This record gives sequence, structure tokens and C-alpha cells, in this order.
Amino acid sequence: MRFCKLVRGNPLTFHEFARVQTLERIRLLDEDTIAQIAAGEVIERPVSVVKELIENSLDAGASWVAVELRGGGRTEIIVQDDGRGIISEDLPLALHRHGTSKLSSATDLFSIRTLGFRGEGLASIAAAAGNLEIISRASGQNFGARVAVRNGVAGSVQPVAASPGTKVVVRDLFAATPVRRDFLGSDKGEFARISAFLSRIALGWPKVAFSLRHEGRDVWSLPAVGAPVDRLEMVFGRGSRGSLTNVSTSPNMMIGIGGFTSRIGVDRPNRHGQVIFVNGRLVRSPALSAAWSAAYANKLMTGRYPYGVLMLSLAPGDVDVNVHPTKIEVRFVSAAAVFDVVRSAVDEALRAGSASQAPAPTGPLSASSPFPPGNAGAGEAAAISLLDGSAEDSSKNLDGGVRALGQIDQTFIVISDRHELLIIDQHAAHERIAFEALEARAGVMEASAPLLLPRIVSLTPDQIATLETCQDDLIAMGVVVEPFGDDAYRLSALPSGYGERRFDLAGVLDDLANGADNVAAENVAADLQVRSGGNSAASRRRHKLLATVACHSVVRAHEPLSVAEQLTLYERLRVCRDPQTCPHGRPTTLRFNAEALARAFKRT
Repeated sequence: MRFCKLVRGNPLTFHEFARVQTLERIRLLDEDTIAQIAAGEVIERPVSVVKELIENSLDAGASWVAVELRGGGRTEIIVQDDGRGIISEDLPLALHRHGTSKLSSATDLFSIRTLGFRGEGLASIAAAAGNLEIISRASGQNFGARVAVRNGVAGSVQPVAASPGTKVVVRDLFAATPVRRDFLGSDKGEFARISAFLSRIALGWPKVAFSLRHEGRDVWSLPAVGAPVDRLEMVFGRGSRGSLTNVSTSPNMMIGIGGFTSRIGVDRPNRHGQVIFVNGRLVRSPALSAAWSAAYANKLMTGRYPYGVLMLSLAPGDVDVNVHPTKIEVRFVSAAAVFDVVRSAVDEALRAGSASQAPAPTGPLSASSPFPPGNAGAGEAAAISLLDGSAEDSSKNLDGGVRALGQIDQTFIVISDRHELLIIDQHAAHERIAFEALEARAGVMEASAPLLLPRIVSLTPDQIATLETCQDDLIAMGVVVEPFGDDAYRLSALPSGYGERRFDLAGVLDDLANGADNVAAENVAADLQVRSGGNSAASRRRHKLLATVACHSVVRAHEPLSVAEQLTLYERLRVCRDPQTCPHGRPTTLRFNAEALARAFKRT
């Protein structure tokens, strides 16, 4: 039997492999091997080198940083800045492992205010590269100093003419460990990683100018700006600035949050567009990503994620950055509190953005508008059904110039006013209306209306099992289903205002059985929500049930609606709490104003 592990040379049998593992004696490693192991933890690929050097430049107070590459960073990496520099006497120390100016004792690890602190960056780069050269001129010195490392051996420090700041040149990355090169991508792929990293970290440091060159060609340059908003399109693409809404917390909070998040209906298929800074440090945090997504609960379709940039500031003692050798991950002393603040800040930003996007009131609502003053219960019931005859033909042209122009494919309603053209997905919009009406009435007396002629429905064993698990919740919202022998069940009552012909009990049960979302990020969010005092599981179950019942009880695609019914749907959607999406996260409305139309027709 052969051992299946891939090794260089001839493969070992299992017994040979076990013998090699057990017969070796314990010994202390030599310094070169220790350096290579440390370098492997910190330097994974060219972008790791750039990250370490950029963080050093920012810690040094640089106002500009220039990066130049050859061979995607494998052949050469040059990072230059105008920071405070390194005095000549300290250059040899900078190349030693754990040589740093940012810590003086172990207690400093609990109050770190810099991006770097471990003192491993330059030493790891020197161990991984064939050649390393550092030229630096400290503030207040007339000359600079230069030190070179070749094949892991440092030369003497020499005086040189240099401009203030530091220049680091790294050549032949992984020359000492050629096997590491086999795990790298193409030159273009490695360059793309570096460009993406630089553009992202530039978001968190808007007052620092960044530039990038590759193969002697200027790729991009970002001048210093006053705020991150001026760099959004560099990271998220042209036109993204208008798709993001501002996120902020009040100044007196212990945890400060600033940044931008995507508006409802503007999302991406992965989390790569989520850029997170903690005290100026670009980090990767599943907990913060989960909090970000939790604010969009029920506003995004499954498999879609928000994007943008969030910048957190909190006391250095409340965050542990000494978690990972590359300093890319952090832990929080009060993770649940941070989760709650992030979720609340993003949620408030979304509500403010939705309010600015919502159609402005154009005049008095028609006689069919929901929740009329003094008769809330009747309004909630009427809001579920569009076909109750309450809309009058006179509502064809509402005050303010709102007009229904008809349906496209008997699926999309076209509405116009004096300012915009709106295209409404009639099923998604009616779902939102019915969902909020159901939510308002769930558990309220008289939420259920007995059917004059109860309907008999045959259910499959799976549907019966699902019904047994959620029957109490269905009753609470007004759906009463009773056994009627074998696989037959009697539907004897529905929520007030529902038309019997629209309610699909079998479809509701199928969706409830098949729609479980087992996403790791949601599990993280649920755990942190419980720790912060929320009841996430119960809330998600209730929301899913309400959304499913709403989905199977409303107008469908390819269903004709009268003009009065089209306007009624628009008016009721307009006063919903979250009119931008259906309960499953699909958008309800597309908007085209004069500016958008002019762009589409190339008039601007």
C-alpha cells in the first residue's frame, strides 16, 4: 500500500513514512531554518511583502508611498516613502527578528497603536528574498544610510545621498526556497493581488498619496484627499459612489464607525467587496462581516452580500491584534457589543438611504390606500388584497402627476410621475405589502377569518411533517389547518383580507421545508446576537414563515391587473416600512430619472 501524500522524489510506503517520522531524534533548529520558518509564516506571496512595507511606511508618518514592481513582484519590489526614516545606527537592528521601535515591554501588546509591532517584517523578507536593500534618511540627518542583504547575509551600513524617507528594494523573492515559487500564480495574478491590496488600504488612509508602477509603466496614482469617499470608485468601480450610503455613529460612542455600505438592491455574489479597518488596520473578520450582513437580514437574496468600507475606532486595549503572524485578524474584548454597534450603524444607514430613495409623497392617497386614519385594522386587512373593489377608476391619475402606464409581460408595472419612471415587480411588491400587513396582525385577536366553504387539501408525508412543526405559528398568523383523515387536511380559516383562491398551502409547506439557510456567517451572526441579548433563531423562523405565507398569497407574474389595481399596489408599496425589497431580498422597484435616461442615451 502506497502512502498517498505527494513528496518530491520517489513516493514512500506507509511503513517507510512512519519509520522516518519515529526514528528521528529531537534537536534544536539552526538559525537559518528558524528564519525560513518565520518567513513562511509572514511572507506567503509578493503581496505579503508589499503589505509589510506599506504598514512600515504608514507607521513612519509618510504622506506619499510609491510602489514599483517587476514580474508581478517576484522579480523586484520597490517601496519608497517620505516618512521619518531610520537612523543609520538602527539599520542593522531593523534586520534582526523582533527588532522594533514600536514595543518596549510585554504590556505594550495590550495598547498597540501602530500597524506593525512584531519586528518580523524586514527579517522575514530578508530570509525569503535573494537580495534586500534598504536606503533610509531619518528626519534631521543630512545624509542617508544603506544596508544590503544577499542570500541572508547582511553587509555593513554605508552612508549615501538620499532624500528624506525610506526606500526598500526586494529582488528574487523566494530565491532561497524555490519550492515556494511553485505555489504562486502568474505574474498578472500576483500583480492583481498587490493592486487590490493597495487600493483597499488607500481607502483607510485618504490623506496619504499612493502610486503603483509595473514593468516600468504607471498603472494608477491616487493623490491625497480629504475623505475616503473620493476613493470609492477606485475600489468598487465607476459609478459605485452613487450606490453607497454613508455609515456613521454618534461621536460620544465608545466604538466609532464610519464608512459606506451598498444600498438595498445593490449587492455582490461574494464578500470580497467588504473592506474593514480597525483602528486604521486593514483586517479580515468573520464576526464583523456577519454583523454587516445581519443589518441586511431579509433585504438580500440568498447568496448575495453587501459591499463597501467600514472603519472602526475603539480603545487599543479593547482589541487584540496579536492573533496572526500577518496581523490580518483581530479579536475583540466585547465581541457582542461590537457586533451590535456595527449592525445598528449599518441598519440606520440603510433606513436613511431607503428614505431618500423612496418615492416622495405626490398628493393625498386614494380611497384604497392602506392604514387610513382611525381604522387601522381595516386598513391592514385591505392591504393584503388588491382585488377588493376599493380602488376607483378616478385614481387612474393621482394628484401630483402619478400615472400607471400599464404592464410589461403582465409582470412589471410601469409608473410615472413628474420626476421619475418606475418599473415595479408586481409579485415582489405585493409580497412586501402582504408581509408587513401579516407582521402587524400576527398574534392579534381577529387576525383569522373563517372560510365560508372550508377547502380540503391533500398533503404529502413531507408536507405533513412540516405542518406539524409550524402549526402553532400558522395559527398565530390566522391560518387554521385541521386533519381530515389520512393525507387530507381542511383549510378552515385564513388571515383577514386574504382571498381563498390565492392561498397555496402545499406551496407554503414546500418552501418552509426546502428553504433552510445553513450559512456559516449566519451562524456567527446568530451566536453574537444571542450574546448581545437578541433572539435571532426565533426571529428568523418567524420572518421566514411570514414571508412564505405572503409569497403564496399574492399576485403572481403574468397576471393581468387593471389600472386601478396597479395604482393601488404602488400606493401601498410607497408607505411600506421597507419598500425597496420583498421579504426574500429581491428588489421591488427600478427607478429611472432624467439623468439616468440621459446617460443611457449617451446625452451626457
